[in-house]
Amino acid sequence: MVRHQYGARICACILVIFHTLSFPATTHAAEPKPSPRLIGPVLVYEPKTDLVLHAEEPDRLWYPASLTKLMTAYLAFDAVKSGRLDWTDKVPLSENARRQPATRIGLRAGIDLTVEQAVHGLILRSANDFAMALAELIGGSEESFAQLMNDTAKRLGMTRTTFTNPHGLPDPAQITTARDMAVLARALINDFPERAGVFTAQNFVIHRQTFHNQNDLLRSVEGADGMKTGFTCGAGYNIVASATRDGRRVIVVVFGGLNREVRTRHTAEFIEKAFAPPPAGAMLAAQSRLAALPLAPLDASQLHDMTRETRTHKCGNTRRLPAVETASATAPPASAKRPLAKAKATIAPPPQ
Repeated sequence: MVRHQYGARICACILVIFHTLSFPATTHAAEPKPSPRLIGPVLVYEPKTDLVLHAEEPDRLWYPASLTKLMTAYLAFDAVKSGRLDWTDKVPLSENARRQPATRIGLRAGIDLTVEQAVHGLILRSANDFAMALAELIGGSEESFAQLMNDTAKRLGMTRTTFTNPHGLPDPAQITTARDMAVLARALINDFPERAGVFTAQNFVIHRQTFHNQNDLLRSVEGADGMKTGFTCGAGYNIVASATRDGRRVIVVVFGGLNREVRTRHTAEFIEKAFAPPPAGAMLAAQSRLAALPLAPLDASQLHDMTRETRTHKCGNTRRLPAVETASATAPPASAKRPLAKAKATIAPPPQ
């Protein structure tokens, strides 16, 4: 009896071994990781009609980076229009202004700087030293100017924006939303139409140095006429873009692009869709007026830091984007005046 049980066990073991050798264990392929989100909040807006054509998280808190300089420009335009400053007035460059981190122009001591030059350097070159100089000239100090910025933001209806400095260098308290940046862009367009040339200029000469506009779209997209790019590691690659065709203007706000090319490509695509005739144009259909667009509940925890995602050596990230996106990000949009690759060669570093 014992021998019979022992023999049965041996047979069972042999069968198990045979089954294992004949039918290897099934291996499950690892689930593919989702591709990283290439851009953050988006708002496509028609200021003349106040219509929102497309919105993705328009009320999510985000770091503005150098989009902050749009408000600095607004206050400079306002000071000139009200007669408190003249376009030809001199702008002192204090030691505090000269100490600001890059990007800066760094004029030598003793060289005169006018309000016109400072504003162009602010928008085209994203000069942090000029931003601080304008803030000190208009507000008396950085702190007083920041208060002016916040008072103006409140007056314009920028309900979730807080400014702490005039240039957008990293500060955890300096935040905004895509909706608020669209409101600011609309105010710049409506309140200071005479200053449109500041945003459309592709280059500007300051004391024999030519500075090129950081906005790639001005050289690649039909009708592009502004406004400002921005970059910090925490914000990613931001832009407030404007384009006009046949008298119709659209504003596109894009936050959190993983790199400069991604920002340019996606913004160009939104512009093309906004102007495209049906059926392609139907991809961006009017949702509501901006004022009537439901305001998302305020959630400070949604504030997203892009430092570990932004694809640039400056932020310590050198991982490549998915191949298909990398290829599309560098391809020129359908309406390109000339290929982006050629346009990039005219843009002075560093990236904004």
